[in-house]
Amino acid sequence: MDTETLQTIVFWTASILYAINGLGIDTFLSEASSVLSQRAVYADMFGFKHTLNNFNHNEIAQVKSRLLGRLIQVQGVNHLPKIFPYLVKRVEQSLDEQVALGKTRPDGISLPVACTVRTITSRVMGVLFFGEKTSSSPILADALLRHSKEMVSCMAAFRITPSFLSSGRFVHGILTSESEYWNGPEHLAQTLLGVWFAAAHQPWMNLDFIILQLCRRPDIQDALREEIDTLEGLTYDKLIELPLLDSFIKETVRLHPLDILAVRRKALQPYTFTSGSPHIPAGATVAVSSYDLMHNSTDYPSSNDFQPRRFIDTESSVRGTKFTEVSEKFPVWGYGSLACPGRFHASIVMKLVIAHIVMRYEMRLEDEKARTFWSWETFIMPYESTRFVVKERTP
Repeated sequence: MDTETLQTIVFWTASILYAINGLGIDTFLSEASSVLSQRAVYADMFGFKHTLNNFNHNEIAQVKSRLLGRLIQVQGVNHLPKIFPYLVKRVEQSLDEQVALGKTRPDGISLPVACTVRTITSRVMGVLFFGEKTSSSPILADALLRHSKEMVSCMAAFRITPSFLSSGRFVHGILTSESEYWNGPEHLAQTLLGVWFAAAHQPWMNLDFIILQLCRRPDIQDALREEIDTLEGLTYDKLIELPLLDSFIKETVRLHPLDILAVRRKALQPYTFTSGSPHIPAGATVAVSSYDLMHNSTDYPSSNDFQPRRFIDTESSVRGTKFTEVSEKFPVWGYGSLACPGRFHASIVMKLVIAHIVMRYEMRLEDEKARTFWSWETFIMPYESTRFVVKERTP
C-alpha cells in the first residue's frame, strides 16, 4: 500500500477489512471532522463507562478536553526543565528497587523486562502527575501501577462480555477485586485517570521493545554510552538533544508500533467521502495504517531493516525528524489537533530510563530464543515472562 492508503475496520462484526485508497490523512481528518469521532473510538475500545467506574465520556465537553490537552502540551512542557531533577531522582530510586528484587546469577541479575520497565515508568510518571511527595506514597504508587493493568484486563473482558453483565460494576469488581474504585470528586478523578492511563501505558510498552533491542545490540549500548558521556551533567536540555538516542528510539518504535493502526475515528452517522467512496456506516471505525506508512520504501529505504541512525545519516525526507514530531509519515502520536499532547513527557521519561540503564549496566536477554511479544487484534503486546540480565558496569 502507498502512503495515502487508509484502512477501515468495523469492530464487533468479525473485523471486516476495507481498503480506502486516494485519501491523504489531512483530507481524511478535515472532510468529516464533525462526523468521525476520536473520543467515541476510545470510549468503545476501553469501555470508559465500566473501566472508569461508570464514567460517561460524553459528559466532558469537547472544549474542556481540548483545554486540558493544551495545558499539558504548552504549560506542562514549559515546566519540564524544572521538574527534571525530581524525575532523575525517581528513576535512580526505582531502578535500584527493581534491581534489588531481581534474581542473582553468576553473570548478573535477572529481571522481567515488562514488569521492570512498567514499574519504573509508572513511578516516574507519578512525579509528573502528582508531584514528588504525593507520588512517593506506596499506596498511591501501587494503585497507579495496578490501574493500567486492570483497565487493560477490563477492556479485554468487556469486549466479549454480554451487555447485561458488563453494565454496572459487576464484572469490573470481579476483575479488580475492589468494591469501590477511587473515591473522591468522581468527575475530576475519572478524567485524571483517563489521562493517566494514556500517559502511563504507552511509554512502558515502547520501553519494553527498546530494552529488547538494546539487549540484542551491544554495539548500540556502547554507542549510546559514548554519546551520553559527552554531556557534562545530565540536564533536560541536553538529554532531548542527543541525536543517536532520539533516532534509536524512533527507529525501534517505527519497526515495532504498539498498534498497526492509528488516527482512529468512529462514524457517528453514515458518511460518504466527497470522492464518492468509501461509504462509512454509522458505528464503523476508520483508521490510518501506521504500519504501511512507516514501512513505505520512499520515506524509509530498506524499510524492514533496523537502522538505529536512520534519522541522522539518511538523505531521505525523514532526516533530522525528532521522535516527538507529529507527521503523516510517523503517525504514532496521532495527527492534527488531536495529536497526543503528552508526547514530550512520555519521551523524556523514556529517554531518562534508557540513559540510566545503559550507563549503569550491560544487558542481554536471559534466553535469546524466548518469545518477546504477542498480538491481540491490531495491538502488539509484550510477554510478561521475557527476562533480561543486567550486569553492573565497571568504571
